[in-house]
Amino acid sequence: MSEDSLRGRVVLVTGSARGLGSAIARAAGAEQARVVVNGRQDARAIEAVAAEVERAGGEALGVRADVRVFEEARELVERALVRWGRIDVLVNTVGDFHWHPLVELEPAEWRGLIASNLDSVFHMCRLVIPHMRERRFGRIVNFAAVGSVASRGEPQMAAYCAAKAGVVALSRSLALEEARAGITVNVVSPGLLRDEPAAASAPSSERALGQRVPVGHAGSAADVVRVVLFFASPTAEFVTGQVVEVAGGARI
Repeated sequence: MSEDSLRGRVVLVTGSARGLGSAIARAAGAEQARVVVNGRQDARAIEAVAAEVERAGGEALGVRADVRVFEEARELVERALVRWGRIDVLVNTVGDFHWHPLVELEPAEWRGLIASNLDSVFHMCRLVIPHMRERRFGRIVNFAAVGSVASRGEPQMAAYCAAKAGVVALSRSLALEEARAGITVNVVSPGLLRDEPAAASAPSSERALGQRVPVGHAGSAADVVRVVLFFASPTAEFVTGQVVEVAGGARI
C-alpha cells in the first residue's frame, strides 16, 4: 500500500450527494476507502453516489442527515461508527451560498447561511475529534473560499464571507489544539471552477470565464480533489493549519 493511499480508511464527506463533495467521495472510493456519503435531502442522489463509490473500488455507506442540526450530525457520526468503528478522515463541504445585500438579508437567512457554512463544521468536528483522539490519528479538511484567509469581504456576500472567514479561524485553532493528538486540520478554498457539461455546450462562456483567471482557464473538480486527497493522506502528517486556494492565482 502506498503511503498516500486511503485504502481501508474511513472517509466521511458531508454534502457528498452532489458537486465537489460527490467528486471527493468517488475519488476516495477509487483509492479503496470506506466512504460515508451524506446529503440532507435527496436520498436517490445519496444512493447513486454510494453506488459510484463501490463501482470505483471502495465501500460505501449512504446517510441522509442535515449537518446544520447537531442531533442529525450526531446520528451521521454514530452510523459511521456502528458500520466501521472509526472515522479517519472528515471532509466538510457543506455550505449554502447566495447573493444578497446585507440590508435585504432577513435574520433567518443570515442564520441559515451561518448554520450551513460554519455551524456544520463545528458540529462535525466536535463529534468526530474525540474518536480520532482515541486512535491518535485524524485528517480534517474544511472548505472555505478564496479570500477567506485574509477575511476579505465581497459585496452582497456578507454572511457567506463572515462564515468562511470563521471556518479558517476555527480550522487554525483546531490545528493547534489537536496537533499533539495526531490530528491535522487544513482548509481548501476553491476558485472559479468550470461546469463540464456547460463548458462543452458553450465554449465562448468557458473562454470568458478563463479570462478572469491568471492561468487562463477555470479549474475543475479534479484540481480541488487532488488537494483534498493530499491533506487526507498519511504523508501529510506534518502539514496542518494551512489554507490552500485552488484558484489559478485568481482573487475573486
